[in-house]
Formats: sequence, C-alpha cells, structure tokens
Amino acid sequence: MRIGQLWRYPVKSFGGERLDAATVESDGLRGDHVWAIVDPETGDVASAKRFRRWGSLLSCRARLLDDTDPCDPAALEITLPDGTVVHGNDAAVADLLSDATGRPVRLEARPRTYDEAPLHLLSTSAVEALETGDAPAVALRRFRPQIVVESPGRRGFPEDEWVGRRIGISSAVVVPSKLTSRCVMVTLGHQEVPARRDMLRTVMSRPIATGLADDKPGACIGVYADVAECGLIAVGDAIDVR
Repeated sequence: MRIGQLWRYPVKSFGGERLDAATVESDGLRGDHVWAIVDPETGDVASAKRFRRWGSLLSCRARLLDDTDPCDPAALEITLPDGTVVHGNDAAVADLLSDATGRPVRLEARPRTYDEAPLHLLSTSAVEALETGDAPAVALRRFRPQIVVESPGRRGFPEDEWVGRRIGISSAVVVPSKLTSRCVMVTLGHQEVPARRDMLRTVMSRPIATGLADDKPGACIGVYADVAECGLIAVGDAIDVR
C-alpha cells in the first residue's frame, strides 16, 4: 500500500487542495484547518454539518500559496462558488464571503478545529467496495480524506483492521483511533461531487466491522488517526501497518 493522494483543507468546511507532499505536525498536516468562517454575532465556527445554515461553504475552495506561515492571510487563496478568487488579506474578503454564504461572516485564523481527530485516512479499496456508482475520483472526494491509501489487490475495508495499530509513512507515524462515522455531509454536492441523497444509506449498507470498541451499526468508512511521530510524507510513500 502507498499514498495515492494527499489533500489539505486550509479553511474548515471548504474544498481543499491536492498536494504532492505535506509536513505532518503533532496536530495534523501543516496548514490544514487553520482558518475558519465565523459567525460574528455568536462567535461560533461555521460547519457544513449544519447544512441548512452553512452547506454553501462546501462550494468554496481554499489553498495556501506558501505554508511557511499558514496563518499569514496573504498566503491564503479562496475561490468562491462563482469563480471569484480572493486572498485572505483582501479588504473585501468578509463581504465576499458573506455574499457567498448569504449571511454575515468573517474569516479567522484560529486554533485547529477538528471534529474528531487531526487526520483522516481512506483506502481506495473501501471506496470501491461501496460501489457508489460515482467515478473513482469523485467517490474519493466525497469523503474528504487527507490521506488516500492506494490498496491494490485488497478487497473490502482494510482500514477497519488499522484501529489501535501504528502506521509508518516515511518518517511519520500515525495511530488510527476509530472508524470515521459519516453524516449528512456525504450527501451534499461540492465542486465536481454531485449531491446524492442516498449516499448515507449506501455507507450504512456496508458490512459492520468486528472486534472494535465502537462496533455497532453505523455509517462508517475510513479511519481517524492521531499523530505519534511527525515527519514529511509524499505521494508514493509506502504505508507500513505495524
């Protein structure tokens, strides 16, 4: 097995950027989830999981032009749903984002805001086993992993067996902590990924993993992982499950 794709999501709930290499830090990939859209009235971080209010966030994309300082607004490039490109230090960025979301918002660099864990790994075998009917590239994007594991010759859901084990990737080591539970976000459209109201049911129809502490029916595919050892990883690096 090896890394097939690397993705980083500089702004929470936005579409991300595909990378050739990434630095694994103690709290995730450098530059991942370092920015957020904030409701100025409440101070709450916006999340597309509240899709009726914030689902439009998924139609925006973000990338870092330079990750020397990921919190430098000048390094953050945002592409809005209509194709407009704006940078984090643009005086109009808050107004443009407010227009795109339909409500007042502001852009903030904040401590990382993950729902479960800093890393999300997903194998190509698992996506193939779901038989979603989407093109392979689209099916992978739907689940928003950071690390896509190419798993040729394997069938089913190999990451089910990774929970609690150590995974070496180049000089980094990560430890999967739990299966990735899915929610309404997998049904939502974003960029080239079409909306699929049936997708949550599709995930729930997969065989249930056995022998896990959280072994119960549910919509799970992929694994969340914590960082045990930092390092530089790249597309093509071998995945060593220990």
